Amino acid sequence: MENITKTFQYGGVEWLCEPWVGAGSLGIGRGENPLKFALPLLLLQISVFTIFSVSLQFFLRPFGKFAFLTQMLAGICLGPSVIGRNKQYMSTFFYTRSVYIIESFEAICFLFICYITTCQVDTRMIKRVGKLAFINGILLFLIPFVWGQFAAILISKRLGGGPAGIPPVEFHHIAIVESTMFFQVVYGVLSSLKMLNTEPGRLALASMMVHDCLSWCFFMLNIAIKLNVDLPNKNRAAFLSVLQMLMILAIIFVFRPIMKWMKNRTPEGHSLKASYLSVICVLLFISSLWAEFVGLPYFFGAVVLGLATPKRPPLGTGLSDKIGCFVWSVLMPCYVIGIGYNIDLSLFSWGDVIRFELLFGVVRVAKMIAIALPSLYYNVPLWQAILVGFIVNIQGLYDVQIYKQNLNYTKISSKSFGAMVMSATVNSTIVIVIVKKLYQTMSKRNPYKRRTVQHCRVGAPLRILTCFRNREAVRPVLDLVELSRPAIGSPLSVFAVNLEELNNHSLPLLIHHTQEISPFIVPSRRDQIVKAFHNFEKTNQETVLIECFTAVAPRKTMHEDVCAIAFDQETDIVILTLDAGIESWERLLCRNLLQNCPCSVALFIDRGRLPDFRFVPLKKLTINICAIFLGGPDDREMLAYATRLASHPSVDLHVFRLVDQNGVSPLRDMVERNHDMRVINVFRKENSKKNIIFREVRIEEAVDLLDLLRKEGDDFDLMMVGIRHEENLLMLEGLSEWSDMKELGEVGDVLISKDLELSVSVLAVQQ
Repeated sequence: MENITKTFQYGGVEWLCEPWVGAGSLGIGRGENPLKFALPLLLLQISVFTIFSVSLQFFLRPFGKFAFLTQMLAGICLGPSVIGRNKQYMSTFFYTRSVYIIESFEAICFLFICYITTCQVDTRMIKRVGKLAFINGILLFLIPFVWGQFAAILISKRLGGGPAGIPPVEFHHIAIVESTMFFQVVYGVLSSLKMLNTEPGRLALASMMVHDCLSWCFFMLNIAIKLNVDLPNKNRAAFLSVLQMLMILAIIFVFRPIMKWMKNRTPEGHSLKASYLSVICVLLFISSLWAEFVGLPYFFGAVVLGLATPKRPPLGTGLSDKIGCFVWSVLMPCYVIGIGYNIDLSLFSWGDVIRFELLFGVVRVAKMIAIALPSLYYNVPLWQAILVGFIVNIQGLYDVQIYKQNLNYTKISSKSFGAMVMSATVNSTIVIVIVKKLYQTMSKRNPYKRRTVQHCRVGAPLRILTCFRNREAVRPVLDLVELSRPAIGSPLSVFAVNLEELNNHSLPLLIHHTQEISPFIVPSRRDQIVKAFHNFEKTNQETVLIECFTAVAPRKTMHEDVCAIAFDQETDIVILTLDAGIESWERLLCRNLLQNCPCSVALFIDRGRLPDFRFVPLKKLTINICAIFLGGPDDREMLAYATRLASHPSVDLHVFRLVDQNGVSPLRDMVERNHDMRVINVFRKENSKKNIIFREVRIEEAVDLLDLLRKEGDDFDLMMVGIRHEENLLMLEGLSEWSDMKELGEVGDVLISKDLELSVSVLAVQQ
């Protein structure tokens, strides 16, 4: 049957009618051209785009990962700007039916992108952000908007007019669109740069979330006003407004409970059932269709549903894992091809480019000022305020899709669309490089004054931060807290941080647990941990004060949250509890803490030797602790903490001071030897108690030290050592050659090695 295309006008709109020929082709062998059918053409377009994108990523790989840049460039190359100059190519690749199909897939792609990114957002984060984030969000909403309008007026009336063919009304609308921003874009970039839970990253995300809330409220108000103005029937306008509110209420009070029910029906640790995933997709399509019916953009329904989705696994992160692969691998090419089809760089002159970039530049400077001024007022370091200013200027797929929506609704022309997409692509690439380099440079500076146990005032409350990564570590952490609490005097302050690894495409969280766990709710894993600490605090109210946190962060930057809490709470020591079998990423966490923490750090290897104080009376317990003192700042810090532990009624402390054959310190540094001697003399003078035994042990070489540890090790429940020692000490020579975990230092590593076969728990301290 011969294809007949008809075009006619109806209602002021041009309609194009084509006969339906089916989605698939019978093949070249049957005399049909496969490219005239939807499915073969779509598969070819996806294949060609993937080849272009992968090739560009390969060539740009030496300079870094620029996913947004390579995707946009691939789409532009396939459009009329490059290959599309060939009319035969355009008539084959982008004839009428293919364009409609591409744009349909593009809309579906953005629909899923909106949902799978927004469903990671914990709306409670807005409550937890400080006053600075709220002020930043408000100014990010107001200042770029106002400055953009003034810049549009200045360029249009004072600088020779706007770009050729762009009316002033459109130029002002471009300024409004450019002043908007989306935290989902920044989230993706910060995730790839491992900056999600850094101070600049957290401030930028929180500020942009407040900005987005204000933007959506303004958008809804604008839609309601336009409905009342444009629709002659006021009753119909009011009816549509009611339907819009009903959509939001239905998502919150009907769709959200359905998803909660599915979450509760899924056992912990299991993935979401396929049937549940299908139901969620249906809810997503219903929400988007409802939004279209009531005069809102289709993706508004996806955003509201994403915000209403319960954030705990298997929802949230589970949905991203289930849907994400299909969206980013299959639908994303259609999305980018549809963008590139609408960009023609031949429409621009240098004068047009200068006028567009001048407007865009003013808006971006306004965003930086909106962040910098309040940040500096609240004593945020200058480099950090500048870094956050650059972060909020990052643009991505969300921005491009908003440009496309404005193009579809004829708010902007193809020329403006192309200028905005190209500017966003180039600007984001440059800004990402600046953010990466600036953060790497500035993060090396550590202006914080370090805090230690040794220099904590006598009688002052010791402030300890304990961190752990699993529920089994709670008991040994509470054991250490029990041993550290004073018999009399100021109460011990403990900050317990539960470390959780950030799942793919999740939002980093730092949760401060301040409320009691309700006895009528089935406690989650986090709730069980918090409840254990609160119960311990209740039984020791006069001597222990506990605050609980949960830090959800990527492995590589998990230490950032610990360091931030330690700095904010002015802790004296951070204790990281580890299992006997230590994984490689835990060693990375140890190294990062040892290098960056603003206070002393102790690594606690639990071997199960400490008793459970919850079930055994203290009067019947005797905890034998051994402190091995070689000399140096770490050993002095370790001895100071051991002295604190010795004040517990159940502790017997044995201090072994290692000396050479002449009975003197093995250190060659005379300054350190003098410091050690002063600390030892004070310790022996002030701690002549029955439960403290001090011995000097003569060690000539490493073999003697190994014999001492092998002989005495299993007589103790806990052995305490310093991590760093003077290099080339004779008694430590050769110990590091067979190191299993050098983060513990030479002596600590020997204590956990399989050669000695000791079962004693180890606490390695660094000042």
